[in-house]
Amino acid sequence: MTHKLFTSSISHLLAGTALLFCSATTQAKGLFDTDPADGGLYLSGFVGAGFPNDANFSGQQDPALGSPGTAGAAADISASFDNDVYFGGAVGYRLPYKFLTYLQPRVELEVSYLDTDVDGGAFNDGDQIFGGSQESLYIFVNSFTDIIWSEDQAIIPYFGGGIGIGVIDNDITYFPNNGIAAAPTFGVQGQDTGLASHTTLGVSIPVNDKLEVYGEGRYLLTLDVDDERRFIGGGGEIFNADVDDNLDGFSLTLGLRFKF
Repeated sequence: MTHKLFTSSISHLLAGTALLFCSATTQAKGLFDTDPADGGLYLSGFVGAGFPNDANFSGQQDPALGSPGTAGAAADISASFDNDVYFGGAVGYRLPYKFLTYLQPRVELEVSYLDTDVDGGAFNDGDQIFGGSQESLYIFVNSFTDIIWSEDQAIIPYFGGGIGIGVIDNDITYFPNNGIAAAPTFGVQGQDTGLASHTTLGVSIPVNDKLEVYGEGRYLLTLDVDDERRFIGGGGEIFNADVDDNLDGFSLTLGLRFKF
């Protein structure tokens, strides 16, 4: 009897679950409805300003022979950067449909670049004179969604982002501000590749059937950039510590999009 009651209860539960699933699927079907829209390939290019946030590299000293430092001591280097030119280009494809009535997706392969100078910093919260530069090369796979409610819309907002890699090349140099050193004595140096992403908001302005002008703002992030602190006094490059940080910043750019 107990077995029959258990079996009956399970049967009713499964039947009820199936009915709920079918009902939910029927109600949600509209989410996957699409409307035809003009799509196709395009090329785009942009230029503007990049605003890198401060880097805060951290590590633990493990000085090789000939390098000043104390094994096990902190190696915390902060660096600030100038704002500089950020530019790039992409090949993209606008999908030939809209979903939820107003949303038309695009996908892109993008390459972009930022080269910025160091304008300050500190080692272990000390008083040092900083210089050097940081180069950032990005390769992104992007996904954007245009918000289109009219065929003759003058301004088309869009949102989206991308994921890919950031190739970061650091040459951050510094020396104590004590009037003795005449040349940099330490540096955060090296090239590393990290997982990179961006989140973007923008607007497009159609000029004609083939050309669009666009402007956008984005937040950029590259994770786990690993470099070395090196003693470079006297022309050498002697290892002192492994240091790492997540690097981020913002950009504002203007671009052109040519549709085929």
